Amino acid sequence: MAGPSQVEFPGQKKAQRMRMRGTKQASADAKKRLRKQLKSLLEDPEKIMPDMVWKGKLPWGRIDPVTKSLKRIRKVISHRNNRPWLAKQMKVGRGDGIAKALAGSLVAAIDDEISMVATFKHPIYGNGAFVRKGDSKPAAMVGVQHSHNPRLRLLPWEEHAKNGWFFFSWKGGFICTGNVADVPTEWVVAGLKRSEYTSTIEDGCHLIGNLDATTVSEDGFDDEGYIRLSFRDGSIVGIRGSVLEEQGGKEAFIQPLALRMLPPKISEIADGELKWRPEGWPEGEGLPEAANERVQEVFEAWFNLMVNEENLWQMLKQAVLANLETGFVVGDVWFAMEDVDGCLNAFSGGKEERMAARFIITCLHEEQRGVAIDIEGIAEWLEDRTIIRSRSTTLHNLLKATWSEFGLDLLEHLGLEDDAAYSVWQKQLDKPVPFNNFLRKVVADKEGADRLARIPWSDQSLKGLCGKIQELILKAASEGVGKANSVAKKLRDSIEVAALGWAWLVAHGKEGGNEWHFEQAARDKGGEWARSVSELWAATESLIGDEIDDEASSIQAYSEAMEKFRKASGEQEPLPSR
Repeated sequence: MAGPSQVEFPGQKKAQRMRMRGTKQASADAKKRLRKQLKSLLEDPEKIMPDMVWKGKLPWGRIDPVTKSLKRIRKVISHRNNRPWLAKQMKVGRGDGIAKALAGSLVAAIDDEISMVATFKHPIYGNGAFVRKGDSKPAAMVGVQHSHNPRLRLLPWEEHAKNGWFFFSWKGGFICTGNVADVPTEWVVAGLKRSEYTSTIEDGCHLIGNLDATTVSEDGFDDEGYIRLSFRDGSIVGIRGSVLEEQGGKEAFIQPLALRMLPPKISEIADGELKWRPEGWPEGEGLPEAANERVQEVFEAWFNLMVNEENLWQMLKQAVLANLETGFVVGDVWFAMEDVDGCLNAFSGGKEERMAARFIITCLHEEQRGVAIDIEGIAEWLEDRTIIRSRSTTLHNLLKATWSEFGLDLLEHLGLEDDAAYSVWQKQLDKPVPFNNFLRKVVADKEGADRLARIPWSDQSLKGLCGKIQELILKAASEGVGKANSVAKKLRDSIEVAALGWAWLVAHGKEGGNEWHFEQAARDKGGEWARSVSELWAATESLIGDEIDDEASSIQAYSEAMEKFRKASGEQEPLPSR
């Protein structure tokens, strides 16, 4: 009798087949590939087992755990065509994890149907598909079913590796060296051949980059520097740092090696050595212990896959430079403490900046302090060492970094006093401008003030016409003759004052076209004074010149010229004594 008919209602969901989480429908290519791998496993299951080359013994006559696993695996292999036995073995609660994975994989190999595959995702070992049979761990099943892959076939042995047992896998071999990381030379050679980095072999050394084989084999140095890896088997690898900088961002060097051993600890099978010294470092002199320790920390991080290889070479060099204790470091170049000139020449900057930097370096040496300056000009003060390190090679950044500490002292050294020095220092601290221009202005202003200070009575207020002419002279000396000319044109307080303005213009040859500014009486009187004003300005120019020969004589000449003007203008108020 026919069953009841199936009725579908609008909006009703059709029944869906459920699948286990982490599985997917196998594609035709995946089925073909897995079927081939499983067939190969069924024909030759021994290939999942590493050769046990360890000859040591455990205390109290105990059998090592790897040998126990190998024994259980051989038992599974002896039943590889017995599906019922294998099906039972792949679910044994306390069975060996690798043996269970093999049993489940052999069941999959015997079965014809592959419809669903499980997916395996690992952040380092990558992704893979496998047929899940039994309750073994996915990593173990992936490794068993991909035993042709030198990296993935290590995965079933992770638990043993966590307990201190070492495994090495390469295309031509798979071994367990027990609880000692006894790396085989074949593994090193195979790993370098598979590397994305092209290497050559000379004098028994593997060379990556433009390196001299003799230098590397004899543990020597060259001008550019390199990384020297010494493997426990005696293999030597030399790597030019510039090659890592060029390729490190795209291809890894150390990771592919590490992933062909368990546990992936390159530090257990190789030592790293930095064959580089900063330019200028004394030949034959060793580095400080702190620098060597920091270099080894960087190597340790690299071996543990925690370093971007694109940055490795710079990290190693900085590990050295950041732990030197005396002298100067500018960029990657080292200078002895007494070579201040060499240090300053390594920076770019102007004359005033060099003068300021020299002063600050002297202060640091006197206080036995050090400073580290980053590429942006940020300072880290070092109280326990007398080294000056600067990643930046501009004097501007050196001064920027040290301005808060030594800027005020520098300004006082340049001759600025008290409040004036503090005001200039604070302004540059709050809103810094390029130091070359800033210092040039400071120096120019100070030199100008010094020149003005040579002029007699410049710090006093002279009375009468002598005071007016003194104001014009100081204006011209500090701001230029043009500014003083503009002031002279506007002198109007009296006929005498206007006459003084006209005399100034005549003395400087600027009277033409300016007659309408002055009354005839002022022009007549001023014309009589022009000669004495001209002589006074000539004495002024001699006094404020950059190449003054005899300051005392020039001061005397100015005083006499001012006295001559006083008499010519009829000024009754005597000049004060100097």
